[in-house]
Amino acid sequence: MLVSFILTVMSMYPGAGSLFSSSFMYSQLPDENECILICLDSMDVFTRPDSSASFMIRLTPRNQVVISGRTVDGWLGFDPGVAQAANIGSFRLRWIAGDARYVVDGELDSVPVVWGPRAGITYAMIYQTSPLYSEPDSFSAIVDSVPSYSAGGIVSRTEDWFLLDLSIGPLGQDIEGWINALDVSVNGKLDTIPLID
Repeated sequence: MLVSFILTVMSMYPGAGSLFSSSFMYSQLPDENECILICLDSMDVFTRPDSSASFMIRLTPRNQVVISGRTVDGWLGFDPGVAQAANIGSFRLRWIAGDARYVVDGELDSVPVVWGPRAGITYAMIYQTSPLYSEPDSFSAIVDSVPSYSAGGIVSRTEDWFLLDLSIGPLGQDIEGWINALDVSVNGKLDTIPLID
């Protein structure tokens, strides 16, 4: 059984201790269908799936997290289990590099592949389907719309509007347009985005 294998592997590391005395970090106790990552060494956790993103915390050997998303390039995401009213989708996850030293209890291949936000980008997170306008004005032409629970990179802004580039986000579409700032939540540093009149 996989748990026996994990115990054997962990026993090869001094001080690893029993699986049953290990601690769950940032997650609720898992159910039988979840994939649990068990740290073999210390590993850094980041706010985005990128080692240049903000560092969040360091997990230590025997810490466990329930993996709920993974990126195509191997990053593993887990929900930190704290209130995040403003964050949606993969913005809710915290990330571990795929080359960290760990074992899993469960099927990692069964964890869904998700889009991961890039480091250094400020995103607008969209809660409900919203129009994109050609100008920062609701009377201008509608360019397209952004579906609910999506996001786009903010490339410019006024006091009340954001210019979104949908190629920088989960949609990957070569579309730019303005969205009312009241219709979105910001993830990232807004003060790095140019403010125009």
